[in-house]
Amino acid sequence: MQQRWNDILWNKFIPMLRLEFTANQPKLNEADVMPLTNQVIIPDDDVPIEQPNNLKIPLHVIKTCTHDFNERNFIGKGGYGRVYKGTLTWADHINQLVAVKRLDVTRFQGFCNDNKEMILVYEYATNGSLDAYLHDTSMFGGLSWPQLFKICMGVVSALDYLHNHVAEKHRIIHRDVKSANILLDENWNAKLSDFGLARIGLANQRNTFVITNLAGTYGYTDPQYERTGFLTKESDVYSLGVVLFEVLCGRLAYVSGYHDERRFLHHLARTCYKNGELDKIIDQRIKKDIKPRTLSKFSTIAYRCLHKNREERPTIADIASQLTEAWKIQFTR
Repeated sequence: MQQRWNDILWNKFIPMLRLEFTANQPKLNEADVMPLTNQVIIPDDDVPIEQPNNLKIPLHVIKTCTHDFNERNFIGKGGYGRVYKGTLTWADHINQLVAVKRLDVTRFQGFCNDNKEMILVYEYATNGSLDAYLHDTSMFGGLSWPQLFKICMGVVSALDYLHNHVAEKHRIIHRDVKSANILLDENWNAKLSDFGLARIGLANQRNTFVITNLAGTYGYTDPQYERTGFLTKESDVYSLGVVLFEVLCGRLAYVSGYHDERRFLHHLARTCYKNGELDKIIDQRIKKDIKPRTLSKFSTIAYRCLHKNREERPTIADIASQLTEAWKIQFTR
């Protein structure tokens, strides 16, 4: 059993979701690698899978890379530890800019567990995470509508791979899709990151769910999952809908400064869409650049993702198809 899951995860799933894009259709390159987390819990028997030794990086190399975890190299803190930037020179990696997560996963370069340390090394996302640009839409002049649309298409491609193409009989449910977990490389390509909460489910079945304790981020989580504890691929679709409206509205899913329905974007977006009042909440900075038919298709698919009943939500393949059509309307007609 453990060998079978090793084969699935390391040969099928672990390939990195490096997302590139062409004008007509998103393209997925599976050349690189990304781990779920330092250990992956398998539904059958909760057997943790160890990382392969050929990715192991010695501790002294990690310390050299980060200048012994110097605070000047500290760039952030996630749910599983502190993150430092550094320059990695080891094996095939020559002066490569990386991010190093010191555990208490983005392109996986290696790991270290020397001297009771638990450390992951992965590609440094030069342009940070999407949420930073939504929190402050003026950052670096703001992202343009074509850039934002391209990022959305990249995230959809990543989820399509996880839900439908990662393995013949299994799928991955990310369980924490949000703008903070969408990293942007030097070319503004989107990379879906942080698989610490991900779960494996069966594919090719009409109804597939995983019973699990509630996890995710408030404001993004599927309300049906919150009520029942049943996690499905449609739970990721709901979270994606929130992200699509974040992009369209130029704000985050939760804004503590509001004390009405504006506090949570999913409530506000559903209300405005149903009342034909999207103009009130669309980011005025990009509004003039969005063609009316593009806006109609984009907002409609985002709204459908937010259905409270998961059976009413579109599949990720349907979302990809609709957004590709919207892209063509916006840029090629």
